[in-house]
Amino acid sequence: MMDFLNSFKSLVKVEQIRTDNNVFRLHYKLTVIMLIVFSILLTSKQYFGDPIECQVSENKAVVEAYCWIYGTYINKDTLTGRGGDIPGLGNEHRRISPWMKETDDRIIWQKYYQWVCIVFCFQALLFYLPRYLWKTWEGGRLRLLVSDLNTPLVTATWNPTTKNQMIQYLLNGKYFHKLYAIRYIVCEILNLVNVVLQIFLMDWFLGGQFSFYGFTTLTSPDVNPMNQVFPKLTKCQYYLYGPSGSVQNRDALCVLPLNILNEKLFIVLWFWLVFLSGVTVLSLIYRLCVIFVPKLRVYLLMAQARFIGNKQATSIINRFSYGDFFVLYHVGKNVNPIVFRELVLGIYDALKAKNPYTMYPSVEANSI
Repeated sequence: MMDFLNSFKSLVKVEQIRTDNNVFRLHYKLTVIMLIVFSILLTSKQYFGDPIECQVSENKAVVEAYCWIYGTYINKDTLTGRGGDIPGLGNEHRRISPWMKETDDRIIWQKYYQWVCIVFCFQALLFYLPRYLWKTWEGGRLRLLVSDLNTPLVTATWNPTTKNQMIQYLLNGKYFHKLYAIRYIVCEILNLVNVVLQIFLMDWFLGGQFSFYGFTTLTSPDVNPMNQVFPKLTKCQYYLYGPSGSVQNRDALCVLPLNILNEKLFIVLWFWLVFLSGVTVLSLIYRLCVIFVPKLRVYLLMAQARFIGNKQATSIINRFSYGDFFVLYHVGKNVNPIVFRELVLGIYDALKAKNPYTMYPSVEANSI
């Protein structure tokens, strides 16, 4: 567990060796940092005061604690706020009967707010899980492979012995390369599954009011969804024992200062999750194109290894499976361009010497 928590330190570090892509980093870096910052903001009383303030004449601290734990409510019929009405409470807040049952469809109950900061932390944990899984599976192999080769200048580390060792490793590790690529694709799929499930999780958490929260906020002419999902003024029902021992029903007008912040944070979160879902889908479509269109791998290799010819790139892709290409491409992202070009040309020469009759410029489909 401590290893898992310590891995969060990498969020603020600039990685010298990158084993993933920009979309992957949006999930475990930017999103996780954003959710942690959201959680810290919501737990800071210095800027936003107490989470709930209720207007009562007796046992103020007890009533506020009770309303914070058991929730408050608003009236759906008064959300338009027309004619001077307070959105959710009407023109006179006592017009709302405090004895309405939870099954009354005119009442919107607010029982989420005490859990928001915890839910944000839980979301951050879920967004980091695919990254943690990939780090565990990857095991630092790429770092060991390209160690001291990612400097701007070519160092003495790059010599004929190192070059031949890397060429032999890339040519003889087909099983590992396939497994390496499959594991990475699994983590990319987990990123998509996670972000979609996060939208459904938030929708359940807010009582079915999150899925279209951002859209309705921009398009709704009558009811402001922010007042419906995150009201600032609410009512709370509580009970007192009278002089004769009978139970007296009371209600209180409560202010939820944190909802001023919640409505902004959740609108940002809604747009971010929608954007993240879209770019993740596009990233997976791109991944499928690279897998099933070998010609695309030729162009990627030519772009990565500068100034190599189409003949050399095509010949290598013709002999390499997608797993081999995946590892080679990630090596190219982490080493000096001159080193990578020499490595690719060395692979071409090794393949040509091994079997010159298959070194022709045509590309066949290769499986992972």
